[in-house]
Amino acid sequence: MSHPVSVELTDSQGVTISLAHIRFPRVQVTSTRFLPLLVSTADRSVDEGHVLDEFTEGIAVAYSFGPPFGERLVSWSDLDRMAINRRTLRRVAIDHLYDNLRRAQIHGRPPALMLSFEGLESSVLLAEEFWDEIAPRVPGELVVGVPARDVVIITGSESPPGLNKARRAIERVFMAGDQHPISRELLVWRQGEWQPLLAGRRPGPRPPELGWNRAAATGPRPVSSAPDPAPPRWQPPRQRPEPDYPDPDYRRQPPDPRQWESRTRRSNGPPR
Repeated sequence: MSHPVSVELTDSQGVTISLAHIRFPRVQVTSTRFLPLLVSTADRSVDEGHVLDEFTEGIAVAYSFGPPFGERLVSWSDLDRMAINRRTLRRVAIDHLYDNLRRAQIHGRPPALMLSFEGLESSVLLAEEFWDEIAPRVPGELVVGVPARDVVIITGSESPPGLNKARRAIERVFMAGDQHPISRELLVWRQGEWQPLLAGRRPGPRPPELGWNRAAATGPRPVSSAPDPAPPRWQPPRQRPEPDYPDPDYRRQPPDPRQWESRTRRSNGPPR
């Protein structure tokens, strides 16, 4: 079974783009619930005792117990206590994220839009199908700013006003001193993954893997490290089937990107 995600985009001409036809697999979540979170590698509250996977330069994927999510991160000792490995943790966490994506909404006025997901907006960056559907709706490549756990700004690489607005929003978040800052850098959705947006030049090679491995321990080999000892770059834990789109018009053409730059005063409120 699957369920639709209720997301709408409203462009500057008042045209509403419904993404409610996106269908994600419905999953059964275990009694212990987890959710993936993006964290800054410079965050002093996060260390090698926590289960972390590299996401992109300066950003890692952590895992939170919940609900409420975001208050306590999963550690290696937690995995040993629960007798589960990292691969299982990833799968359960991403399944729980997809199971709750119906709560995600995109709102605001072009050329830069805002994502809302009940205070855990940055976690949505890990939902590939979500961004694959939105990418054709923006001018150029899909670009986001993720200055904090609860802030995601969306724009397009061919929208200079949108990029400027996103950068200003990022600086405002850092000046305000958010409790969970993540990154000042813009990210671009390219070839199915998030990469730093490097103005004027192509991205270089991926940064080296961060040293998130725990130190070798004496005694019995821990359950958490035996099947999957080295944390790779973030990847969805399993291949998902092609979504079943019941709407025969789901491949309709996206709106003209020039509409993003329009100065119309027509209202573009949050989706209803």
